[in-house]
Amino acid sequence: MNVVAIRKNARPVATSFATVNRALLMAWAPFLTFVASSTATAAGTDTGASALSSLQAWMMEWIPIGAALLIIACALGWIAHLVRADFAVRCVVGLIVVGSASYLVGLFGIA
Repeated sequence: MNVVAIRKNARPVATSFATVNRALLMAWAPFLTFVASSTATAAGTDTGASALSSLQAWMMEWIPIGAALLIIACALGWIAHLVRADFAVRCVVGLIVVGSASYLVGLFGIA
């Protein structure tokens, strides 16, 4: 007994509902962006100094702390034989570079 498979050469056409949804998305996206930005401006959000202060806090505190925690996790993984020694060394050196560079950038040049 032979089974013959029938292939369709044409791609299925998108339904009109999907086409309308795409058109509505393209129309509403710029409008919502405009409304959200003007609402933030009307609320008196200081977008300059507070954003740079927050960035400096991340660069000088949170990124080095995260790098230190990942170094500890990498060391524990090496002790538990979950991470190979060569990968652990490369990972630790990279995290030390990332944490130090982040701190130095925050120290010398953000706000």
